[in-house]
Amino acid sequence: MENETELFHSYLTLWKNRTVHGDRKRALDQAIDDELNDLRTHPRLRKTRFEKYAQAVQRIISSPLEADIKLELIARHTERLQLLTNKESRE
Repeated sequence: MENETELFHSYLTLWKNRTVHGDRKRALDQAIDDELNDLRTHPRLRKTRFEKYAQAVQRIISSPLEADIKLELIARHTERLQLLTNKESRE
């Protein structure tokens, strides 16, 4: 899917020095999940998913990407945040 490829590459332009492997949709979802869970930060310094979500949205909005790509990336972040939050509430 070309749109998925464009979204994947747009995500990688926002976060330099990030390597993402595998199927693009799954890799993008996993990268967003890792970002929202703040897995690249020491456990004592981690922020909440909602703080990380707000930072990600701000970074996307401030980027030079086209408006439709920005909206898709924000929508994907929102979708992943809801999924992670719902999964946590069921446990």
